[in-house]
Amino acid sequence: MQPRVIAVLVALNGAGYLPRTLAAIAAQTRRPDSTIFIDSGSTDGSAALLAASDPTQLVRTPGRRSFGGAIAYALQVAPPAESDDEWMWLLGHDNAPDPKALAALLGAVEVAPSVAIAGPKLMRLDEPDVIASFGETLTALGRSVSLVENELDQAQHDIQADQLGVAAGGMLVRRTVFTALGGFDPTLPSIDAALDFSVRARLAGHRVVGVPSARVTSAGPPELFGRRSVSVGAQNRIRRFAQLHRRLVWAPAAAVPLH
Repeated sequence: MQPRVIAVLVALNGAGYLPRTLAAIAAQTRRPDSTIFIDSGSTDGSAALLAASDPTQLVRTPGRRSFGGAIAYALQVAPPAESDDEWMWLLGHDNAPDPKALAALLGAVEVAPSVAIAGPKLMRLDEPDVIASFGETLTALGRSVSLVENELDQAQHDIQADQLGVAAGGMLVRRTVFTALGGFDPTLPSIDAALDFSVRARLAGHRVVGVPSARVTSAGPPELFGRRSVSVGAQNRIRRFAQLHRRLVWAPAAAVPLH
């Protein structure tokens, strides 16, 4: 049986990016079997663009929600999974995939049943030959870092390998695993949400891989999703909060008072 793929596209004031992203989804060599397009409280023309693309299901969240929060809401009103081999392809309004991106991601999971999450190589939207992010890990002190960031893509990282975490944009995830793990942690609305989810998946016995042959654009880091800008100070506060939250959540109960 062929795996079934649902493309889940979240838009939050992303009208400037959506035409390109919608066209890229439609141009996939391996088309998604269905689409769930979510408008997360946009105040621009995002909702109209999503509706005009005739998705399988159009969802409007009650008020503004984070990327993960919008997906969680949509799954509450979406039909249940049709099989255990159903996958969700998570995309933000700025995540325009190359034509063979979905085929490459599916190829990685089809040959290795233990893989539950596959992530693409994120490319900068303004410089398509520059890798924005590919793979995520943690320092000894628990700070999250990208394995590859802002590097000219010269195929130097074109080896598929297991990773501690992958970005949310372009992530292909088995739906049963996403549901069983409760999706993205709502306490982490942007920074480290995908890394935290990836780590939980690995702890549950699943594999997480990066697929360099799958390329997806990105207009910026997750904390910029739906925003024009975020100050350096705000970014540092969000990152520090995420670091402390992860330490508390992942720590053994007896060690929590020490954090």
